[in-house]
Amino acid sequence: MTPGRPKSSSRQMIEEAAAELFLEQSYAGTTIEEIAARAGVSRATFFNYFESKSDLLWIDADNAIEALERELNGEAGTREAILKIAESVGVERVPLSLTQAEAMGTSEEITASGLARVARLSAALTRAARRETPGAASSLELQVRANSITGALTAAWGAWALGGTSREPLRNYVEKALALVEIE
Repeated sequence: MTPGRPKSSSRQMIEEAAAELFLEQSYAGTTIEEIAARAGVSRATFFNYFESKSDLLWIDADNAIEALERELNGEAGTREAILKIAESVGVERVPLSLTQAEAMGTSEEITASGLARVARLSAALTRAARRETPGAASSLELQVRANSITGALTAAWGAWALGGTSREPLRNYVEKALALVEIE
């Protein structure tokens, strides 16, 4: 066994180093090399965990989408899977890249790199809708349903993240958003 830092430790150190640097000198003003140096890892180690710098802005959302994809591939229905994942996201995981977007200078990058997450979420929800209603819905109906849910979840996550000190659990925001698009 090779001595050294555990893998999870390196990933966490990269995440923390990036957040510190984004707050100190902005997202655009921070390089991958600076993040790696602050975390005490090599540039290659950075890329073992993240494909790009923008992935650091989406750690929790990416984890939630991945977990939702797993749940949707199981026996749970769409609503149940969504609520299970929302329940698992604690308030300690509110993304700094959203709550501190002005200080970090992440607003533009969040918009640009967020589109890939929206597309991934919509695709997962479209597959789930297809499984839940085989042959009963047109492609248009499936996509409208999936995109409605995607929009509701995106709005719920944003409202939750920006909720400040009066923030309720994410599940509350998600339940309200799903009701607005009539996903019961």
